[in-house]
Amino acid sequence: MTIFMTYGSSLEKKVLSTLVLVMVLLSSISLFAYTGAEPMKIKTPFLLTNVGQGTGRKMMEAQFLATKTFKKSVDFASNAEPGKENSMNKDLTDEKGNPYTALVAVIGSTAKGLGASGISIDDEIARVEKMVKEAKNLKMPIIAIHIEGQVRRGDSANEKSIDVIAPYADYLVVTKDSNFDGKFTKIAKEKNIPLTVLDNQLEIQKIIKFWFENK
Repeated sequence: MTIFMTYGSSLEKKVLSTLVLVMVLLSSISLFAYTGAEPMKIKTPFLLTNVGQGTGRKMMEAQFLATKTFKKSVDFASNAEPGKENSMNKDLTDEKGNPYTALVAVIGSTAKGLGASGISIDDEIARVEKMVKEAKNLKMPIIAIHIEGQVRRGDSANEKSIDVIAPYADYLVVTKDSNFDGKFTKIAKEKNIPLTVLDNQLEIQKIIKFWFENK
């Protein structure tokens, strides 16, 4: 009986130690809720821009800075794009001479944003078409993101903003409520584009850490 109880106690300790180790390992992993394609890795420095003159680009910029591991103008150039001469060096490298590795484009349009920019949605679409063409010429991957849900869906400006870039992206990231009607799923299937669907906006910083875990 004594031997059995001693063995049992030792086994319990081993099980407990194993559970603690598993919990520690899980806590160190950037877990997040998503469906679809496994998020791709992205290297710095990268370009961050908007499609539609909405608030999404500023939201993503804030999310990058909130991680405390990204520095604006060092790890990424904001409101910048290939073909926009005043946004970066003409040789498409950062201040240290490192080439920009990707174009992160956040989709979403607002009348206020267009008005502040002094352009129409058709002007914006023309700008994005040029940007996409330039990125393709440079073989620069396009990561298209839609994170503001149904509030940035449905009207002509927002749907045009999606249509001008999503079918040409190399990787799509959206939230469930952005994809409520399955539009992004359909585009991804038709164009064979990896699509990651986040459960909600709370997962954004987690996926950012996954994208750049080797930063």
